[in-house]
Amino acid sequence: MGSEDFYAQYYDILYSHRNVKSEVDFLEKVFQKHAKRSVKKILDVGCGTGIHSVELARRGYSVLGVDASKVMIERAREKAKDIDNVSFMVADARHLKLPEKYDAAIAMYGVISYFTTDEDALDFLKSIRGSLESGSIFVFDTWNMLGVLEKRVYYETPSTHVRKYGSLIALKEESWRLNVLSQTSTAEISWSVIDLKSGVIDTASHTLVLRLFTPRELKHLLRESGFEVVTMFEDYTCKPITESSSELVVVARAV
Repeated sequence: MGSEDFYAQYYDILYSHRNVKSEVDFLEKVFQKHAKRSVKKILDVGCGTGIHSVELARRGYSVLGVDASKVMIERAREKAKDIDNVSFMVADARHLKLPEKYDAAIAMYGVISYFTTDEDALDFLKSIRGSLESGSIFVFDTWNMLGVLEKRVYYETPSTHVRKYGSLIALKEESWRLNVLSQTSTAEISWSVIDLKSGVIDTASHTLVLRLFTPRELKHLLRESGFEVVTMFEDYTCKPITESSSELVVVARAV
């Protein structure tokens, strides 16, 4: 099994430690408080297998999920086959050409961090802005360079994490190598998924190069792309950011 097929098949267990319903509760609060228009249509960028798209659709929103991976989108369509108000398409998030504009956009689980150059990050943000009506809200998360650097020893020490989902157990082994000058991290990740019923073990490994941002440069990039930063949090529980925050949840508004 190729790594892309592996991640599509096991996406839900790989992210089973995340509380999707709680994260969508957060999104709804942000939409209600900060959007300058009623949020009915939502664009989910880098949607994976559609875990947030499906939850939002179940709450009554009209949702379009886009992802660069064909197998991820196929899995998302399979999961949502009985839900009328959600659809999915394969697309490069840097060059979206959509027939309509949306009231809100989300890019969850570090989507922007995959764009490691300033040019790609700007293309990504401008593409999102071009897909939104004025006053719409854009919510995304990413890594905070300041907090990661403070915890550098922790991130560069190999670690193992366990996920459990039904009869499946997933072991994640990872280590990071930080490049401060380029503000990137090279992440070496290996997964072993064990089916307790059948005894079958599937494995996959891959290397990711992820961009680390500072809050100040995010504000600059967003301003250059037609957004204003409304607020930033440490996580989806609305904790305020500090220098030690490893992650950032950014709430921006299309101007």
